[in-house]
Amino acid sequence: MSMYGEPIDNRSFYQGDILKDSPFLIIRKAFNISNENLVVRQLTIMLLSQTCDIEHRDFLIVARIVAVEDLGANANFLQSLRDRRQKYLFYLPGNDDFQESCVDFTQMIYIPKEALLIENRIKSLSDLGRHWLAYQIADYFGRPFDPAG
Repeated sequence: MSMYGEPIDNRSFYQGDILKDSPFLIIRKAFNISNENLVVRQLTIMLLSQTCDIEHRDFLIVARIVAVEDLGANANFLQSLRDRRQKYLFYLPGNDDFQESCVDFTQMIYIPKEALLIENRIKSLSDLGRHWLAYQIADYFGRPFDPAG
């Protein structure tokens, strides 16, 4: 079974939809209170809000998608990513029309639903893909406290 599937219809968003050219607010690391430290870029993102919330909420949770090749990671890290052992990165395999990527759970924001365009959807997760996404979100945010760090 594939990680990707077809959306049920082309008029609604679903959890796990991947959208290109979508607004994403970036706060630079050297932050101080000034507008020059706040940047809105058009990026590829994934909808993380649950589908039922997408229908009924005005603001949705999205996360930035990063191409694996842009991570600059060594072979061991890349293997652990592909094996789904990196809790903060959700692995997205590449195929003919999508570059191998990952969703970065450390880069999530709320965005107004009206800022997202259905015609920018380039992929949707299959049932299996949404299962893996839900599992990894729960694992990332629900992990037990580790006093060792």
